[in-house]
Amino acid sequence: MNIREPKTQQMIIFFIILVIVLVLFFRFPYSSNRKKISHLTTVRDSLQIELQKTEAARARLPELQAKIARLEVEWEIAKQMLPKEKEIPSLIQQISNSGTKAGVSFLLFKPSGPLAKQDYAEIPVDIKVACGYHQLGSFLSNLGHLSRIVNVPSIKIIESKERTIQAELSAVTYTVAKGKGVPSGSPPRK
Repeated sequence: MNIREPKTQQMIIFFIILVIVLVLFFRFPYSSNRKKISHLTTVRDSLQIELQKTEAARARLPELQAKIARLEVEWEIAKQMLPKEKEIPSLIQQISNSGTKAGVSFLLFKPSGPLAKQDYAEIPVDIKVACGYHQLGSFLSNLGHLSRIVNVPSIKIIESKERTIQAELSAVTYTVAKGKGVPSGSPPRK
């Protein structure tokens, strides 16, 4: 290889130009594109993670819809156990009938007005009865088996004459607050 030959000189110039072009390419356009590539790779990875989460949620959709349907059925059953305000007199009549059926004598039966809570209203009833222990137990059992929810949070038993007692009960029944409830159907899709 002779440096004085024009072909050799052309080859050397070609390699020098090639090295200069490669150095300039890697120095300027490639380095700025490498930043863009790393940014786009990060964005792609985050989108893939989001896609996986979305796919997992989509896979659970039928399960969640079935759960919503079950909860709606349970809510309807629960609503039947909570009387509407217009049904309160019949519920109070059921409580009275439960006592009569158990053989208790009512000395006091005083329903109060509704006490509003967050999603429901409480309707307290003060009851005073005279009976035997077994009749009181039957009365409480009858209250527990009513189709509506009746809670007896406090009982005060006072011994009376000849194997009888007087019991002061505080019974509470509940209603769904006006305008409250669970919206039916699935939530709208976004």
